[in-house]
Amino acid sequence: MSQLRPRLSYANVVSTLALCLALGTGGALAAAKLAPKSVGAKQLRPGAVTAEKLRKNAVTAPKIEAGAVKAGKLAAGAVSAANLANGVVGAEKLAAGAVTAEKIANGAVSGEKVDEASLGQVPSAARAQVAGFAEAADPEAFAKVDQEGAVDSSLSKGIGAANVKQGLEAGIYCIAVPSFAPRGAQVTPEYTVSGAVTAFVKIGGSGSCPAPQVEVQTFNAGARAREPFYVVVYR
Repeated sequence: MSQLRPRLSYANVVSTLALCLALGTGGALAAAKLAPKSVGAKQLRPGAVTAEKLRKNAVTAPKIEAGAVKAGKLAAGAVSAANLANGVVGAEKLAAGAVTAEKIANGAVSGEKVDEASLGQVPSAARAQVAGFAEAADPEAFAKVDQEGAVDSSLSKGIGAANVKQGLEAGIYCIAVPSFAPRGAQVTPEYTVSGAVTAFVKIGGSGSCPAPQVEVQTFNAGARAREPFYVVVYR
């Protein structure tokens, strides 16, 4: 040590410290600077990339693989109407039975949203309250009746020949509906050239047509007369 001490100088000490610092800094820089594309999925620890580590708007649609986001990945209520672009949800995107009646807001599905070619026969359209009685797009009972009270079965449903009787006076027809007690009805006189024929209807209760029969009265030029008509009856 006594032999080494005379050879130590301020310059030697400073240069040695500088060399040590350079080597340390160089190693740190080498560790901090990674080769391009050197870090892949295998180099990431499970759970290393958390939500906080992602820059806002960093994950865009092209970054998400088709089918990557499944129902189990969505939080309850995560997708609201504001998050859906117009026309983005097509039929092929919906699981069978996913959209039930209670999932659809009242009035949400309008006529222009329905492909008419996909409809066979309307099974039983929901009834709407019109003028105080329920009206259906496919009524359960209707009939074409001639002036003598005969029913045209080819243009009738739910009302047969045995269900129509003439009342106590000419131009009064009593109609019984065997399947239900009517709560409303509409009548239209059959077209005539003169246009003088009129018809009126009421739910029974008169002497001619006691409840629950439907009473139809037909007139020609203001006087009650036997005339043909069409009648629709509502449940």
